[in-house]
Amino acid sequence: MERNETMQQLNMNIYRNCLLYNGDIPFAVGSADGQYTLPGKGQWTDGFWPGLLLLAYAGLKDDLLLREYERYMPFLQERVENDPAENKQRGYLNLDHDVGFIFHLTAVYHYILTGAQTSREIGLRAAALLLGRYQDKGGYIRAWDDWETDTPEFRHEKKGKAIIDSLMNMPLLFWAAGETGEARYRQAAESHIQQLARYIVRENGSTYHTYNFDPDTGFPAGGNTRQGYARESVWSRGQAWAIYGFALAYRYTGNAGFLQASRRCLKYWKQALLPEGDAPWDFAAPRDQWLPLDTSAMSIAACGILELCLHSPGDTEMPELAERMVSRLLQAHRPPALPPVHAFLLHGCVGPAYTQGSREEKERTYLYPNQSLIYGDYFLYEAMLRLQHNPVPLPWDL
Repeated sequence: MERNETMQQLNMNIYRNCLLYNGDIPFAVGSADGQYTLPGKGQWTDGFWPGLLLLAYAGLKDDLLLREYERYMPFLQERVENDPAENKQRGYLNLDHDVGFIFHLTAVYHYILTGAQTSREIGLRAAALLLGRYQDKGGYIRAWDDWETDTPEFRHEKKGKAIIDSLMNMPLLFWAAGETGEARYRQAAESHIQQLARYIVRENGSTYHTYNFDPDTGFPAGGNTRQGYARESVWSRGQAWAIYGFALAYRYTGNAGFLQASRRCLKYWKQALLPEGDAPWDFAAPRDQWLPLDTSAMSIAACGILELCLHSPGDTEMPELAERMVSRLLQAHRPPALPPVHAFLLHGCVGPAYTQGSREEKERTYLYPNQSLIYGDYFLYEAMLRLQHNPVPLPWDL
């Protein structure tokens, strides 16, 4: 009953937020008390709020939610054009590997649910952009482009950088392969996932956030956890992306190595959680000082575990773990019912940590600790849908 009541509250929040946002997209990082600000368009997170509308539509079958989503289609059409001059004028980030997060959760999902051809075209345009980032030397998909604040050294490093988040963008390529019949989309996705399984997952099942290849030769050069505590630490949201992303890769390929990678990452996750069942923002950060939590990592991991359950018949431990994780989120990390707020979850953390003062002092300040995060909300809602007895079509159902 508690979970049903919570789902009703989340649905009420979605309807209320439709009125508040009025066709805009909230900035992805909200306040500690659950308030998001406007406007937030032009970021890597553009897909989560419109995608949440589609998830709610899939569950509730309310055409009002579909019409609300369709208000965002002109923006998505404009966004996928990725014109550098227009992006600069509007303050938008140029599109990079995160086109999957933006367009698979929106245009592709809308096409899956409704058959809308305009959305199919947007999805295929986004997939072509993602495929264009594939590096033949090294067999990976480049993550980031240059930013104005980059040092020359970092600009060079980024030419050969892949990141763990990218696993969740690969479904866009698998979908495009099925839609077009062009094997190059699937081949690029499989090569990239294989490289991440080989290099970004450590021997103990933990993960780097990023991995560098030599941009000239494709030779593997080493990992680096940029949004975590330190270079060799374990950023929990990255670990969650790995659990979920490798499990989805197995869905599309049947490659047992991807399933094994997901299970190895989950094994590390389980033993690294805090005693209460929470995920710290970084599993390797010192626990003798204040340590931010990351509820977005927990909601992503819950979805990943539930995806793994589909491929693990007879396993009873994983469903119980996912149930406990969602229950913990609902019991300990939801904002109070009154006054109503935008966000579904509190206590997220973006990272990274920045060293302050001397090395001896080892004082660190954190980027966006104890905040609401729109992607945490998205994956909590998806996890709740996955736990329902009546199956709901999801974006990953190609």
